[in-house]
Amino acid sequence: MTSQPEIDCQATCVSRRLFLNASGAATATMLLGELFPNRVHGQAQDTPVQVTKLPRQKIGQLSKLEADQPVSFNYPGEGELHNCMLIKTAELSGGGLGDAQDIVAFSGRCTHMGGSLEGEYNAEHKVAGPCRLHLTTFDLTRHGMVIAGHATEALPQIILELDGDDIYATGIAGLLYGYSVNG
Repeated sequence: MTSQPEIDCQATCVSRRLFLNASGAATATMLLGELFPNRVHGQAQDTPVQVTKLPRQKIGQLSKLEADQPVSFNYPGEGELHNCMLIKTAELSGGGLGDAQDIVAFSGRCTHMGGSLEGEYNAEHKVAGPCRLHLTTFDLTRHGMVIAGHATEALPQIILELDGDDIYATGIAGLLYGYSVNG
């Protein structure tokens, strides 16, 4: 009778449990790929932001703006949920207006729980916040994206238009806090 050679199973053998776990993980990965087709190789695809066209409203004048001095205004209506800020960041800003593309406007309400961001502009870092409720901070040079805190959505950006020296709000990119539809 010949004896079988001893095999080091830790290096070469796959147990039934390991095989079932690995095949289950592979199946789950394939199913998730079918459920979420906008994800490729672990990275999300760009998703266009919802832009709502609204009535044109004059909100300021280019000649009166000073760098890093926010100007408050209400848009598209009146009341505290319509509080917004117009800012000349003195730095290239996403969606910016003017020769330096540094004039932007955003909702003045945190997207997490609607906390007021009025008076919460940090000129050194070009951010709005931190929100008084949960410390969310938004980068105003990058379309109001969240950089810290509880919010998961960027600040709604006010779409701007320049007509001579006059600055007009013409719509909103994103959804205002407290509304299911802008306007």
